[in-house]
Amino acid sequence: MNVSLFFMHYTKEDIIRALIHVGIKNGDTVFFTTSLGMIGLPNISGPLNENKISKFIFNSIRKFLGKNGTILVPTYSYSFGKSDKRKLSVFNIYKTPSKIGPFSNFFIKQNGVIRSIDPMISIAGLGPNAKKILNDIPNTSYGKDCVFERLLKIKNAKCCNLGLGPNWIPFIHYCDWLNKSPFRYDKYFHGTIVNGKTRKNIVWHYPVRYLRKETIADGYKIGKLAIKNKIFKHYNLGKSQVYAINYKKYFNFTMKIIKRNPWASVYGPKFEINKNLL
Repeated sequence: MNVSLFFMHYTKEDIIRALIHVGIKNGDTVFFTTSLGMIGLPNISGPLNENKISKFIFNSIRKFLGKNGTILVPTYSYSFGKSDKRKLSVFNIYKTPSKIGPFSNFFIKQNGVIRSIDPMISIAGLGPNAKKILNDIPNTSYGKDCVFERLLKIKNAKCCNLGLGPNWIPFIHYCDWLNKSPFRYDKYFHGTIVNGKTRKNIVWHYPVRYLRKETIADGYKIGKLAIKNKIFKHYNLGKSQVYAINYKKYFNFTMKIIKRNPWASVYGPKFEINKNLL
């Protein structure tokens, strides 16, 4: 087998070409989700590792978006979920690693990047819109004035999945919460936020699901409908594809689907909720 064909090498020009074809423009604010392994390997010399690949993708994206563009990356840690009565968990904005891939952990360490104080689903950003989206957020992941709500007010905000399909929807649980989906309920977590030399114990609002297989998130149904309705654009990159969509347009589309069918965002099927089991 030809190994180079299996890995489908790609260049910086390939990344830029893909971004152009899916409608990303210089100066946009883009929420990127990535799967480095699914894309393949960049066509660069020398030994490769996750850090080198992440740097290659980051530099390509940053150059294309320009100085007026803003990059947003999910850096979820779910830190406060580990707290108990004996010991509070700690979320260190600068040191707690992300649990969702190497690119997010590379991105956190870049100069000028800021990270939201969310101890469950923090988001990191770089660019002129990063502060207004991520700074001084209330103590909630999905409540009023959360990051996902703020993004609705940003002109030219877009979602872009690199190596991931249309099933990865960053605001899907926020839509669940707004629609009062029956399988989720409000929960408050206690823990410690460390921000530089500042250390503070807080209570954080993070709606959770009833722990059953039927409530596991499933964005495929909504993603497929988005493609069917031609509001997603996609283009080949390496051995995978790039998907992009206008953030507000996709949010409104998702809200309509979940409002019509509150179980559309999870595996299902629907079951009778017994709140006495909490």
